[in-house]
Amino acid sequence: MSTAGTTIYIRPRTIILIVLLLVALPLFSQENSTKRHLESLTHAIVDNTEEIIEDTKKFIEDNLDDKDSVYVTPNLYNFTIMTQFSSDFEYYRFSSHKNEQSITFSPRSRNRLGLYLGWRWIFLGYSLDLEDGNPKTDINLSLYTAKVGFDIFYRKRDNGYRIQRLNGFKKHGYELDEYNQDFNGLTVRQKGFNVYYIFNHRIFSYPAAYSQSTNQRISAGSFILGINYSEQSFTFDNSRLDPIIGNQLLPELKFKNVEYNDLSINFGYSYNWVFAKNCLANISLTPAVGYKNSSLRLKSSKEFLSNINVDFITRAAIVYNNSKYYAGASVVSHTYSYSKNSLSIINTFGTINLYVGFNFWRKK
Repeated sequence: MSTAGTTIYIRPRTIILIVLLLVALPLFSQENSTKRHLESLTHAIVDNTEEIIEDTKKFIEDNLDDKDSVYVTPNLYNFTIMTQFSSDFEYYRFSSHKNEQSITFSPRSRNRLGLYLGWRWIFLGYSLDLEDGNPKTDINLSLYTAKVGFDIFYRKRDNGYRIQRLNGFKKHGYELDEYNQDFNGLTVRQKGFNVYYIFNHRIFSYPAAYSQSTNQRISAGSFILGINYSEQSFTFDNSRLDPIIGNQLLPELKFKNVEYNDLSINFGYSYNWVFAKNCLANISLTPAVGYKNSSLRLKSSKEFLSNINVDFITRAAIVYNNSKYYAGASVVSHTYSYSKNSLSIINTFGTINLYVGFNFWRKK
């Protein structure tokens, strides 16, 4: 490079530095522009999310949470926190159709302590077993409004059962009836959801009895219609049975695993009795007609009819609630029946709950 006869030498290192600066400047400018766009997009997402939440709340309050304030006092708070002690009861009866041989299993006593947090219509919690032993899991998510309710659950219990009753077995020529012995060859897993509609929702509050989010002021009742879907799995290791029982076990009861889907429609009646100020007692009976199949494929009309069974859902509760603080007890029981070929399974499980909690963050 020359100017007015003078030669100027530029070192290679300097040339490289200039090139890097020329390249970096546009990139730096582009980075700042990208950062500004990301910040703008973030603010837009936050604003739209808040708007969506407010629109959802307004929709639920206007369309799903309508109630007569003379009969039902609305929820006055945004959040609630509750601690709950739960004790489970359950049994499983495996039986043969033709030979009337059956085994009834029930688990050891299971007590749990849970902590739950609720936001208006959504109630989420987790419970822990109080005693050591076989692993057990119980997770629930619930949504309660005046018109509709939604429950989703997942339960798992590995072993920890005992044989409670036998039918069709003999020992030394005598019938075995009462038989109390531990058995660690059964694993049960259940998951599913339940959606239900409350017809008389303006003057009857189902959440007042089972989610403590409203107050029933005057006694009232309502018909309830629901749809339930669940997946149930039973893994049975009959090799762990006492040889006296295992040697007599019929082939149809020597299954390794039974998995089936349950799609049912339930219809029943629930009644809230207000027997004192802020005090409520509820009873709810809901029979369910369900279709159960391991594949949900319809092969013939005869097979379709054989897979239809009647289930039962029973609930009862007693609650004290002064809008700020509440305490109570409830019992929820489910009975499922399954029949396939020569095997029949009747499954009954329920939970007794004792709870206390309080509401906070009063609505504006």
